[in-house]
Amino acid sequence: MCKIYILCSAQVWQCERRPAQQKKTSREDGGSKMTNPIGTMPIDPQTSGSAAAVTYYRRLLDLLDSNASLSSFEQLTTDARDVAWSEQLADTIGDAIAITMRLRDNFELKRKREIELSALYETARDLSALRDTDQILQAIVQRARQLVGSDIAYLSAADEEHGDFFVRTTEGVISQDFARIRVPRNIGVCGSVARTRRPFYSSNYPADHKFDHDAGIDRAIHGEGIVSILGIPLELEAYVMGVLFVGDRYVRSYTPQEMAVLSSLGTFAALAIENARLLEEAQRALLLAREANAALRTKADDIEQAAVAHEQLTELIARGGSLDDLVNRVSNLLKGQAGVVDESRHLISGAFPDHLTDEALAKAVRESDRVGRSVSLPSTDGGVTVVTAVMGGSARLGALIFSRSRALSAPETRTLERSAIVTGIVLLSLDRISQIAHRNVADTVSALLRGTTDPFSPEGARRLSPGISLSWPVTVMLVELVTITSAQASSALRSILAGRDTIFAEFNGDLAIVTNAPEPDALANRISEKLEEAFGHRSSIVISDPIATLDKVPSEYEGLRRCFGLMRGLKQQGRVVFEKTLSVYALLFHSKGENAVDLFMRASIGALVEHDEKRKSQLAATLLAYLDTGRSAQKAAELLGIHVNTMRQRLDAISLINPDWADPSRTLEVHIALRLHILGQAT
Repeated sequence: MCKIYILCSAQVWQCERRPAQQKKTSREDGGSKMTNPIGTMPIDPQTSGSAAAVTYYRRLLDLLDSNASLSSFEQLTTDARDVAWSEQLADTIGDAIAITMRLRDNFELKRKREIELSALYETARDLSALRDTDQILQAIVQRARQLVGSDIAYLSAADEEHGDFFVRTTEGVISQDFARIRVPRNIGVCGSVARTRRPFYSSNYPADHKFDHDAGIDRAIHGEGIVSILGIPLELEAYVMGVLFVGDRYVRSYTPQEMAVLSSLGTFAALAIENARLLEEAQRALLLAREANAALRTKADDIEQAAVAHEQLTELIARGGSLDDLVNRVSNLLKGQAGVVDESRHLISGAFPDHLTDEALAKAVRESDRVGRSVSLPSTDGGVTVVTAVMGGSARLGALIFSRSRALSAPETRTLERSAIVTGIVLLSLDRISQIAHRNVADTVSALLRGTTDPFSPEGARRLSPGISLSWPVTVMLVELVTITSAQASSALRSILAGRDTIFAEFNGDLAIVTNAPEPDALANRISEKLEEAFGHRSSIVISDPIATLDKVPSEYEGLRRCFGLMRGLKQQGRVVFEKTLSVYALLFHSKGENAVDLFMRASIGALVEHDEKRKSQLAATLLAYLDTGRSAQKAAELLGIHVNTMRQRLDAISLINPDWADPSRTLEVHIALRLHILGQAT
């Protein structure tokens, strides 16, 4: 009996291949002709393997197309147990299920992000439509609870008269005592959020000692059954006007994505509350003094313009606008030039003034992050450059830079700062998409170097982004990462390796690059120069010959790996070399035969090595130092830390053991053999 293992969503399903006669067909059971839709089409155990596979694939695609639940895929796998698969078909179908489940997971991630962005957009519209403060606050807590899926949500507002916070609005709260909580500014999660102006959460509130507890507050929390809690500051102009909380009655953590989304909601809420407060003040002022009517109308117009601008930006990202679309919209709204830089201050969209130095930009970004506002930098031409840190929760994602010939008004400044918030949402979305794409590329590179899957087949190519186009033959490069991480190297090289004909990922501690570049050596030299510019030193890079078929990739990869060891032994780190050219240093490595290496070593320095092994001496190292220093006994002695007379005595001993080492026709062979000997000791 042949057993077939089919992978399905982290579970291994074992199917037993049964003889066909043990199962009756539907016709033998008196059933009518099959009329089921594809998603429920049964797999006839009597059908040939290929036909059953076609039916299985059709059902699999139908489930994926209809966004079926995980149980439907599991039922499909259960149905497959009764089919007499061949071993090859079983493996193929197992791979198909694994790929399908990864696609399903990717769809779920994208759907969740879409729901979050849609919820933020709906929240912004709700908040801009509401004018009553109590309605605004109720809308805030309802949306917060919905976004995170928590048991409760509530908002604590600042009380300037008493210098503390009080619970203003709740959602999902059972205990009446909970609504009467008042929290001093230095106590509890509320105090931590108000003090740091950053999100703060506790997965186990009763046992958490990272903040000061209050007995009365703890009783109220216990009475509500809250275990986990997250607080988000409602901040405007570096002032925390309240804290938005979500809580759960079980131990849980809150992801950076959830914090980022709630932070955006909290900022929207703070702005909406402030707008409502300003409008209420304007209405009171209109009743008290007619002479202030013109000024109040101007203020209201400014606020309305800012709200319209914010709604336009929110609508832009809600319908999937790109970062470039957002930058262009900001430039048009504020009549200037906008640009976005990443966390390393590299420009990723738009533009910024040439006179803005990296040092000045870095200082402005840090200051903006510290104060929570934009920072203005006057320019020599009379214009102004405004820098606003782009945050995602508590993480700094980059900065939004805006410049024009005249200063920004207060409403325009608020619009720019709101634009930075929206920019953070876009960058978080791009980061999530980039992570998914990076995982797919890493899997592709790994499968290629292991020789398990052809990534350029129609099936494999679907895992790569539409912007990638690779085909056989390919060139493989390995970049040795010694003092830097793969993430650092990838970040530095992203602009160089962003073409359609190249993919790259970390593999076994090295950076592996697969490319169709017509001049791989030129590409490798640019990589080496970029790494030296970024980190102060060059990395060893080995380039393969063009590889025509999948089965040759693993052996070529192993050859590239061995080259790093040879380069270290020959002290040639930091060079860019083709793998085939290393045979110049030792013909032994042209065919990669271990026996040939041993014969070469014995013929050149065998007697010297045997003497060192028997006497525990260091004559081989002494001769290598002597040859490395250009036959200078004085320099070699200094290198080894011995007296020059001792050096000469060792050279005399070497001449007795290996008399032909000084023969000019043999010196190169001896020198290379000594380096290979050191390489063998290192490995």
